[in-house]
Amino acid sequence: MKSSRIRDTRYLLPDNLTKKHFSDTLKSSFIVKQTDSSSEKISILESFDWGLYKKNLLAVRYENQSISLWDADNLFDSELAQKIDDIDASSRFWWDFPDCEAKETLTPILNLRSLSNIFKGILKTEQLNLQGDDGKILVFCQLISIYKPEQPRTPLMRQIKITPVTGYTKENDQVIALLKELGAFEASLPPLDSLLGAIGIAAQPYTVKPEIDIPAQMPARSAVSSIIAVMIKKQRLTEDGVIKDIDTEFLHHYRVAIRMVRAAIAQLKVVFPEQDVPILKQRFGDLARKTNKLRDLDVFILDKERYMNLLPQSMRNDLRPMFDDFQSSRQAEAKRISRWIASKTYHNEMGELQALFNNGYSAMETLWSEKPSIDLAINKIQKTYKKIYKAATEISHTTPDEAIHKIRIDCKKLRYLLYFFASQFDKKKIKVVAKHLKKLQDKLGIFNDLTVQGDFLKNYLYQLEHKPKKDIMLIASVGGLISNLYTMQIQERDKCINELAVFSNNENRQLFKETFIDSSKIQNSVINQEVKVQGKVQ
Repeated sequence: MKSSRIRDTRYLLPDNLTKKHFSDTLKSSFIVKQTDSSSEKISILESFDWGLYKKNLLAVRYENQSISLWDADNLFDSELAQKIDDIDASSRFWWDFPDCEAKETLTPILNLRSLSNIFKGILKTEQLNLQGDDGKILVFCQLISIYKPEQPRTPLMRQIKITPVTGYTKENDQVIALLKELGAFEASLPPLDSLLGAIGIAAQPYTVKPEIDIPAQMPARSAVSSIIAVMIKKQRLTEDGVIKDIDTEFLHHYRVAIRMVRAAIAQLKVVFPEQDVPILKQRFGDLARKTNKLRDLDVFILDKERYMNLLPQSMRNDLRPMFDDFQSSRQAEAKRISRWIASKTYHNEMGELQALFNNGYSAMETLWSEKPSIDLAINKIQKTYKKIYKAATEISHTTPDEAIHKIRIDCKKLRYLLYFFASQFDKKKIKVVAKHLKKLQDKLGIFNDLTVQGDFLKNYLYQLEHKPKKDIMLIASVGGLISNLYTMQIQERDKCINELAVFSNNENRQLFKETFIDSSKIQNSVINQEVKVQGKVQ
């Protein structure tokens, strides 16, 4: 972002200060000349995860659809804004914007997220020159006011920015003294928080991975219920975005949350009565399966350019009808999913499921339900790792693809277990374990994606081949794409095998043993640390 003027100072004006009193006070010591003024309807923009706020940025869309982007220290300074022009009201994603500095700034922040309105109002600015009797400009002032459209005479916020002129420090100090007499004050909060507070907006950044803090001695069923309750809450936060089809990330995170709930039920099922487990699996599984097709279409459409580039230049245009079909199917599927999630049936189902876990799952005790959660965590993490290790040591270049996919699923189970119970183990060691696992998962994930995409395209090709009127060129290009994806799949398979060998080496085996030791040893270690701390205090 552009740097601010070092000497600018900003003050907020009190609510009870009238425009006349403000003006008369300045005129008592200076000749006040208004050189410019504007009043424009604006929308403040943000992504669902508050990506701009996290980077200390503010985006404003004007009535003419242009967008200005500021860092928090230079809010509403037109000279220091990054601007986006020549766009329309439908431009919400970074790829909708023309090439410019602001687009470069927004691209890594937004990624696949859309910009949405979080506030609509009126922005008024007035440029004031404070002059001496001889007409020389002594101080520059800018008065910035924000109003609700329905209350254009009652400002939500008024800020005055003072820019001194070289050689007139005394006059600048005089202006500041006059403003303080009027009750002007410097904001106690950072600029962005001060603005949002004034307009009645509370920043609520969405967390992709909510923090889960499970006490080691919490009963296992209570711990699992807490984990599932957190995931359901995350799922429900995405529902409005899925209904409105704001961006594809809402559905993605909706599905991730459900996947984690299903993983918790399947992996930690020993805390639930045996007869309850298949019912819970079925109910949450139904939620996930309904959105499979829409997510598959999203993946293809988002990756359109990559797929096009897998074909020779001469065949790329022949593939475009496929993406037209996918886009048309996506629109219909998105509407179906929107109606379903907005329905009373869905609302009732989610209300029931949420109630099951919010205050702890109530049912008859099991062998594991009242045991310390750390015992359950160690048991399941150790078993899952040993399963992966055994499969990894037996894998070879002749191993069926299905076996590699099974390892991928087990790795995902292990990843979720580490996330659920991370608070119970050494943070540094967990971080190292998670890093090694992520590296393996990335490789296995690419291999799986290529398999799923190939199967999806084979199904699409089958439909094309059985149409009364066949598009021969499209059929050829889809066939070529399937062939290229299969070649990539073979290459990624070899990378998976190599990465599995690294993951299952002696160093990683030892790391797992040290990190997930018997709970009694962990408790003794914690007690010893507490004794040492108490000894130092005494």
